[in-house]
Amino acid sequence: MHRRPGPRLTEGTSLRHLDEEEILARVLPLFGRPDSLVVPPGDDAAVVRTSARTIATTDAVVLGRDWLDEWSSGADIGHKVIAQNLADLAAMGGRPTGVLLTLVVDPEVSIDWVTDLAHGIAEACSAADTAVLGGDLSSAPAGVVVVSVTALGDLVGEPVLRSGARPGDHVAVAGTLGLSDAGLRLLQQGRPDADPAAVQAH
Repeated sequence: MHRRPGPRLTEGTSLRHLDEEEILARVLPLFGRPDSLVVPPGDDAAVVRTSARTIATTDAVVLGRDWLDEWSSGADIGHKVIAQNLADLAAMGGRPTGVLLTLVVDPEVSIDWVTDLAHGIAEACSAADTAVLGGDLSSAPAGVVVVSVTALGDLVGEPVLRSGARPGDHVAVAGTLGLSDAGLRLLQQGRPDADPAAVQAH
């Protein structure tokens, strides 16, 4: 497979054997602290400096629906969920100021997988010059893993709306349209070697 190296969901010490403070002690140092953050994670809420106009968007990925453990590492999922959210901000004309992370997870999932997820999130945020501002951690029934991100951004100029599109407008595309979906279908069919670029895009 083309899965990025990383621990499987249940490899290593499970979250069941750690309390929330121990989990956060492993994860929070990976996220850094942006200059815009006035009150960091750990209090009832984070406080962040923003412009007068804030953009917000949210997206989630679910184990079994958006990815399978044998296809994607925790770091892969971290990159994916951040990319989805920041792409929506950019499409509206926003510049990211930070993200909020919610992880709802089966307690049998390992701390190593969660740490790998955090590494992927931190790397993707760093590449976009943003960071995790805070979030929530909750347990879930067996087999359930949901990673949800809410991204915040400052609006640069006027919002770019879908309704503003007009015939004759130029459309700029990065990458190949439909490549990620093609990769998903190849994985579902057990044919990842048919188009490695598509699988990587997914």
